[in-house]
Amino acid sequence: MSVHREPVFPPFNPFVRHTTSTLGKVKMLLCGTVLVPIRATGAIATMTLCLIWCNICSLGCDLSKPYSPLRRQLLQGGCRIFSRVLLFWYGFLWIRETYEIEDPVERARQSHPSVVVVNHIGFSELLYLVYSNGCCFVSKHANLKLPFIGKISQCLQSIFVNRAPEQPKSTDGGLTHRDSSNVIRTTTDKILERARSPVDTWPPLVLCPEGTTHTGRVLLRFATSAFRAGLPVQPVVVKSPFSPKHGYDPSFSCSNIVIHILSLMSQPMNHLHVTHLAVYVPNEEEKKDPQLFANNVRQKMADKLGVECYDLTWTDKLRFESTANARELGRQKLAARNGGVVPPMPTFTEDAFGNALIEESAKDK
Repeated sequence: MSVHREPVFPPFNPFVRHTTSTLGKVKMLLCGTVLVPIRATGAIATMTLCLIWCNICSLGCDLSKPYSPLRRQLLQGGCRIFSRVLLFWYGFLWIRETYEIEDPVERARQSHPSVVVVNHIGFSELLYLVYSNGCCFVSKHANLKLPFIGKISQCLQSIFVNRAPEQPKSTDGGLTHRDSSNVIRTTTDKILERARSPVDTWPPLVLCPEGTTHTGRVLLRFATSAFRAGLPVQPVVVKSPFSPKHGYDPSFSCSNIVIHILSLMSQPMNHLHVTHLAVYVPNEEEKKDPQLFANNVRQKMADKLGVECYDLTWTDKLRFESTANARELGRQKLAARNGGVVPPMPTFTEDAFGNALIEESAKDK
């Protein structure tokens, strides 16, 4: 019997956000007293208006089928405005956008893929892609229960994935869904339908092929769903830089969403840097091998970000989550993956900025 080889971790923890310094916490307290009430009120008002707009635009529609062109343009147009306003309330006052192909005429000559792939550091990049492209998403099923976000995502015609252990699975590993015609389809089936549909049939579909959030300083293993069609994809990479001396880490990983949002709002300004890479057109070998296709796109994105690739997944992240249930689920999944044995916790020697974590203990000795 072959023994599963556990993936290698980087010298820092890619799933746990950088600790806010004492100076950063003082700044959050002072600025947050003024900013948070204003921004929280603005965010709630914006999401309320967006929800009303989505309900009006989707009234009487079967969400499992494409909207008419006019209805889709109205829905996307409103959501693009609301998404940018919402980013403003979250402290992203200005977004730096760059393009690998700088000439707009040359960019316009490229194909317009139905699938966008992006690294996943939180929700700021998703809001940005609604604002810039009018996109919908592949999202976990639990997000349907979120106030505002669940219904808005539905109206945008997002695809939802249920990770619950009891959810039946298909033979290809995709999770099953029953559509309005009572036909059971996997998540992969739905993604392939969107990828193969003519441009402008559906909203552009954003996939975060890493399958979970992290701190943005690595790229995790890419799932192959976005690449099984063997069609071109649009890679987008994002960074959210901050000062380790007085800033707050904007990545959303292993933290409480309410506390995270309030912390973002307490910052005078959060930063989001977005780079649109050239459309990636697979060669014949990549069309036949979705994993090769995924790995090559991941490497191109990693090169642009200046980070390393690690074959870590959501399962590896679970043991660092803030809730006991998630950590226990992580131990169970790791044991199942490793022949009943839970591997030891990894040892980290650096923080996210490359500073040695063992310096203080070494000085004490």
